[in-house]
Amino acid sequence: MVGVKRFFILIVSILLCFFLQFVILMRVPGLITVPNLLLVCTVSLGFLYGKADGLLAGLVSGLLMDLLGSGVPGFYTLILSVLGYLNGMLSEKIESEMILLLFVLFAVNELLFHLYEYVFAFLIRKSFVPGVYIREVVLPELLLSLIGFLVIYGILVFISKRWDLRVNKGEIRIV
Repeated sequence: MVGVKRFFILIVSILLCFFLQFVILMRVPGLITVPNLLLVCTVSLGFLYGKADGLLAGLVSGLLMDLLGSGVPGFYTLILSVLGYLNGMLSEKIESEMILLLFVLFAVNELLFHLYEYVFAFLIRKSFVPGVYIREVVLPELLLSLIGFLVIYGILVFISKRWDLRVNKGEIRIV
């Protein structure tokens, strides 16, 4: 983690995504499901800024989700921290302009998140049928989150370049 600007971007983007996801979008009538904007933010920040920032973004995002009452403390903190770190590792290999590849990788992240959630929240208690979970939760949330990823990732890249942070093969260098 380097620089006050990146830390500011990280905290503000997580708080905005949290506010959008849990305050605004939860109140939209007719919306089948809400996109997982905290996952979007964590993955985007990991892709852009690397392992340490991805881990920090996952930690903060997960703590916010856990504070809303996931039941088990640290449930979402663990998965979001791991995904943020892994995407940060990928940032060294992937350029920020490879949107299609990033799009596919985000879909994989979303599916891993739901697999984790299904196994540890529903399957152990035998309270949810897999077909219903995929059809009613995973697919609608995946589609909305993919749209959210395109928007949020684009905004974060724009801000990073605008604030004199250069995105080069996933590394950010302060100019």
